[in-house]
Amino acid sequence: MNQGAAPRLAVGGICKLRVIELAERQELPVAAGSGLFRVLSGVLQTSVIAEDGRRWISAFHLEGELIWLDRASVRSQIAEALCPSSLAIVDGSMMQALLSDDDAISTAARGWLLRSYSVSHRWGFLLARSNAVEKLSFFLIDMMNRLDGRSDFSLLMSRADIGDHLGLTSETVTRTFTHLQRSGCIAVRGKEVSIVDRPRLLFHAGDIVST
Repeated sequence: MNQGAAPRLAVGGICKLRVIELAERQELPVAAGSGLFRVLSGVLQTSVIAEDGRRWISAFHLEGELIWLDRASVRSQIAEALCPSSLAIVDGSMMQALLSDDDAISTAARGWLLRSYSVSHRWGFLLARSNAVEKLSFFLIDMMNRLDGRSDFSLLMSRADIGDHLGLTSETVTRTFTHLQRSGCIAVRGKEVSIVDRPRLLFHAGDIVST
């Protein structure tokens, strides 16, 4: 969920905030290491790439959300900015202090852990058992919920990005957007999306949301 502007990360009065600025479609440098990052502005996507070149985008991360990277365990993991973005690096040695002393970070961390737990189960069901309409409907409902219930938003990711996230081809994603628009669930203008009929969209995503 969108947490707004990130707080100042400080312990003992000494600012520990380290910020990385990324241009559009720039990857987070390997030198940034592994650990916990917070999106200060912009949108990032994290992905893994198989040896044969196939890509799965595991998540899209909005402003205020947290990203966990463990490149020691998942060496092909990549974080890429979808627009000019900035990240705060949270030092591992500071995690306990931050989670106990900083209400904003603590709230963000708890929300992130709870969301990760529920979404991981739904995502497994989505990828294994759901059709294209169900997948895209759930994706749009989830995006709306993370944007504090806003029904109008811009999708900075491409149709190919969304396909690599949902396990669909870009052509199927495009056809499914058209289907949902013709059925009156959404309105699409390029990258701008409006949720027109939320109950119907929820109905399409019902089996995933109910898991």
